[in-house]
Amino acid sequence: MKIFIFVTSLLIIAHEAQSYNGSKTLSLPEVVAHVSQRNFKVYENALKVYQAQETIERARGDLLPKLNLWKIAGMVVDPLSIVEKIPEVAPFLVPGNWFRLEEVKLLYLAEKEGYRALWGNEVFIAKTLYKNILLDTQLLKHIQSSIGELAKIHKIIKTRETFGGVPPGTARDIEIRILGLNQDEQDLKVLLATEYDEFTYSLGLSTDEEINLLPVAIPKIEQLQPIATKEYEFRLFSYSPERRQFDHFLSVLDQIKKEIYYSFLGVSPISRGAAGGIFDSFPIPDGAGLGMGAAVRVIDTQKEIMKTQKRGIEETLKRQLRAVGNQYNSDLIHYENFKKRLKLTKESKNALLRRVQLGENINVLELAENSRNLIQAETALYAVQYRVMTSMDRMQRLIFDGDYQMPPPLIDSLKGIKK
Repeated sequence: MKIFIFVTSLLIIAHEAQSYNGSKTLSLPEVVAHVSQRNFKVYENALKVYQAQETIERARGDLLPKLNLWKIAGMVVDPLSIVEKIPEVAPFLVPGNWFRLEEVKLLYLAEKEGYRALWGNEVFIAKTLYKNILLDTQLLKHIQSSIGELAKIHKIIKTRETFGGVPPGTARDIEIRILGLNQDEQDLKVLLATEYDEFTYSLGLSTDEEINLLPVAIPKIEQLQPIATKEYEFRLFSYSPERRQFDHFLSVLDQIKKEIYYSFLGVSPISRGAAGGIFDSFPIPDGAGLGMGAAVRVIDTQKEIMKTQKRGIEETLKRQLRAVGNQYNSDLIHYENFKKRLKLTKESKNALLRRVQLGENINVLELAENSRNLIQAETALYAVQYRVMTSMDRMQRLIFDGDYQMPPPLIDSLKGIKK
C-alpha cells in the first residue's frame, strides 16, 4: 500500500501530495542536507570526531602539573625521589607526553578524514537511490501501459480466434505474455518498495515518515563532452580523504618512534583515545633497554605496511576514476543509438497495430514480441539517461566537487550544535 501511494504521488503536484496524505516533498538538491543532518552513520561518526577533539583537550590537561600534597611531602622527606616522581607531579617534563599529545592531534585529523569519506559515500548512496527510484517508477508506468495495450490486442485476437481469423491458441500466447508482464510489474513494485525503504533510512527518517520525490531535470546528453580521466588524477589524490587519512597515520608512527627513542626519560601514560586503538598494540619500552631496537623495527615495519596500503588505495581510486570515465564516455558515444532504437521500435509497433485495426492477418506473436522490444528500448534509453547522471555524481564524489565540496557538519557539543 505504501509503495502504491508513493508511486501515485509522483504524478501529482507537490502541494496536492501534501494535502492528500500529509507526506513531505523532497528534491534532489535537498538530499545532501538531509543526509548531513539525520543520517545515522554520519551522526555516529560526527560523534567520534567530537570525541577525538575532546581527547586533545584531555591530553593537554594531562600535561599540566598535578597537585598531590602527599607526593610533594614525600619529595621533601626524600629528595632523591624527585626524579622518580617527575612523570606524576610534572608530566610536562616528560618528552613522551609531548609526542603523545601530537599523536592525539594527528589521530583527530585522521578521524576527520575518515568521517569526510563516510559522509561522501552516504550522500552518494542517497542520491543514487533517489535517481533509481525515479527511474524504476518510470519503467513501472511503461510496463503498466504495455499491459493495457496487450490487453486490447488480446481482446481483438480472442474475437478473431472465435471466428477462425487466427490460428487456435494465439490468444493464449498473448495472455502468457500479459501474465509475464504482470509478474514484471509486481517484481518492480517490490524493488521500488525496497529502494524506498533504503532511501528513507539513509535520510534518517522513521518508518512512519513518508516523502514524495520531485522529478530531476535530465541533462542534454547530446551536448555533453567525453572526459579524459588523466586530467583529474591530481585532484583525485589531493582531495581524497582516504589517502590523506593514511598520511596522518604515517605521521603518528613517526611520533611513536620518537617516543621510543626518548623512553629512557619516562613512558607517557596519556591515552591516544578511541581513534588511536590501531596503535595501542605497539608497546613503548620503559628505559634504554635492549628492546628499543626491536621496538623501532616493529614501527618501521608497520610504516611500510601502511605505505603499501596507501598505494593500494591510490590504485583503487585511479581504477574507480577510469571505470566511471569509461562508462560515462561510452554512454555519450552510444546515446544516439539508444534514441534511434526507440524511434524505430515505436514505428514498427505502430505499423503493426494499424494493420491489426484494419483487420489484416499478421503474426500476432510478432506484435507481442515488438511490444516487448519497445519496453526494452524504453528501458535502455531511460537507464542510460540516469546512468549518465549517476556517473557525473560519482565523478564529483571521487574528486570532491559539486555537492561534495562542502565540509560535513561537525558537532560543537553533545547538544548537537552544528558548525
